[in-house]
Amino acid sequence: MREEARTRIAGLLYDGILSPQDWHAGLNGLRGLLGAGLFDYFTLDTIRAAVSDSVHNQGDVGLQAEKMREYKDHYIGQDLRMTILAQMPVAQVMLDHEHISLREMSRNVVYTDFLRAHGFQHTLGVLVRDESGSRDFLGFVRPTDHVPYGADDTNLVYQLMPDLRRAAALRVRSQHLMRRAALGLLALDNLPQALAVVDAKCRIQYNNPSAGRLLADTSLLRVRHGCLECTVAQAQAQWQKQVERACGSEGAAMAGAQSLAGASERLVVTVLPLKASHAAVAHWQTPLALVVLTDPASPGGMSPDLIGDVLGLSPTEARLALLLASGKTVKDFAALHGCTWNTARAHLAQLLRRTGCRRQVELVALLQSLRLG
Repeated sequence: MREEARTRIAGLLYDGILSPQDWHAGLNGLRGLLGAGLFDYFTLDTIRAAVSDSVHNQGDVGLQAEKMREYKDHYIGQDLRMTILAQMPVAQVMLDHEHISLREMSRNVVYTDFLRAHGFQHTLGVLVRDESGSRDFLGFVRPTDHVPYGADDTNLVYQLMPDLRRAAALRVRSQHLMRRAALGLLALDNLPQALAVVDAKCRIQYNNPSAGRLLADTSLLRVRHGCLECTVAQAQAQWQKQVERACGSEGAAMAGAQSLAGASERLVVTVLPLKASHAAVAHWQTPLALVVLTDPASPGGMSPDLIGDVLGLSPTEARLALLLASGKTVKDFAALHGCTWNTARAHLAQLLRRTGCRRQVELVALLQSLRLG
């Protein structure tokens, strides 16, 4: 029965990578197996010395949310248990009665004014993750009238620890990616340039409001069955080929541009590989391409910040791109920014990789098609 419960908890922890409810359920299930009244899983930002995330149980068997906030705001810095855990290796279980004497507990404000005041005493704690300026701690506390934790409890946590550590690391990674994606798409949403993200079959994965308005007004492009198409057959064949090239493998992906013309309108369609480093891309997605739709008759121009948002470039790469589009050279960039020619060449090489261009002349042509110069 206990083995089945442990398997179920591990499954909930993995489901909890993307589901806060399942993450809570998995930790709460482990609390039940350990006979604890309270569990608390929190992330400590070691740079700001502040708790950035916290998950715990509430209700009759736990502490109300305001009490947990009170602990994190006023008591955590005086907690003997945290001092010990911070010095222990990741994944090593700590039982407080093995490290803290009854006399020390009786003199510590966390035990006297917080834990015992709310009917709690015995703690099992572990440092789950320690990386990139943040640490994840997990603690289970039993009521005062329960026996301290023992070897069976420690072994149970050790058995689940590989799954817990792996799920915790993936959870942090997925949260980071979701924040990146949200910020990236928000930036694209607010751009005046018409942008769309498509896969190798030209299926639209995203388009910003500017693209939505342009597609509603133009006769040169259309959305059919969720795919972005050119209305002229010959142009469609070229368009499809460009998208397939842009969605090629990391080393083979290439950018391209074509001009579409009608009786009274004209569009420049620029297709660029959307690298995995771009904020709008999640690591589980298939290769994508960024499509920029430009009306040559409209006023052009982009700031370095805008081109950085569109192409996923660093500020330095964006400034270099704009300088090249204006007719300057790599040497001009080096002189202007006070760096060596070799450093400027390294920035150019990275810029070519990010945009999928093979040569500088291709890069300049693409930037000019975007009206960046």
